[in-house]
Amino acid sequence: MYCTNCGEELNKNNMYCTKCGKKQEEIVKTSDTVEVNNHLANVLCTISLCLYFGMPILSVIIYIITFGLTLNADVTDSGVAGLFLSGFSLVAWASRIAAYVLMIIARVKCPKSTYAKVVMWIYIALFVMGLVALVVMMITCAGILVECASHF
Repeated sequence: MYCTNCGEELNKNNMYCTKCGKKQEEIVKTSDTVEVNNHLANVLCTISLCLYFGMPILSVIIYIITFGLTLNADVTDSGVAGLFLSGFSLVAWASRIAAYVLMIIARVKCPKSTYAKVVMWIYIALFVMGLVALVVMMITCAGILVECASHF
């Protein structure tokens, strides 16, 4: 157990923190609150990760079960597959936004939660990798357009 005022490691036999003098019973109450908040942060982050990664994976699985790996001409012509993909795409993006919101709530409610910090950095890394992929794709497309224009 640590003092929430100064961070000093505490001995359960002392009534006061040996470094700052804060009463141990105050520290115990605060420590219990921190543990409850850490549990809340862990639950929120776990739900957040399930929303972030689970919904897109679930969408693909449902799509494969519904339409199979190859689409026949009837399904493609009727637009059912496109409507299906659009709906699940919206659900997947909404679940990602909900995942970000849950992670932010976890970080605000319990700023010292290591799990919430790790989830936040995972999301930041994924966002940066997405931006890098977008830039690379744009540069590649520009190169292809220049190549095509030189042939005409």
